[in-house]
Parts: sequence; C-alpha cells; structure tokens
Amino acid sequence: MSNQHMTQAVLRLRNGTINEVARAHVEATLALAHEQRTANLVALYNMTEANCEGISTAAPMTRENWDSIAQQIKERLDLS
Repeated sequence: MSNQHMTQAVLRLRNGTINEVARAHVEATLALAHEQRTANLVALYNMTEANCEGISTAAPMTRENWDSIAQQIKERLDLS
C-alpha cells in the first residue's frame, strides 16, 4: 500500500481550482502523517529489550506482534 494521500494531493494540485488546492493541502498533511506512522513502526520494530529497560509500562512483545509490525512496514513500503 503506497501512500495514497500523496497521489491524491498531486492530482488535486493539477486541477488548480482554489478548492482543489485547499484539499491538496489536507491530502499532503495526511501523507506526512502516513510517513510518520511508517517511521514510528520502523523505530518500534528496531527496539530491543535492552532499549525498553526502565519503561515500566512497556508490554512484552510476542512473536506475533513483531511479525505484525514487520508486515505493516512491508506493506507501507510496497515490499510485500
């Protein structure tokens, strides 16, 4: 799943009307949020138990959790 918000922003900008430019701005903001979420998933996936020491609220990660995060990252980066 590529970042569909980026595609929509570009299409709306090509139309060029004031309303479409405003909507493109919203789509671009959503595209940035999508990219930030992807970066956060990568950072979470790269965490180790050593990095989580002292974080009392951290729930233990199961193999299924790690696999789910890895699958989400692959989909967001079009690697699956």
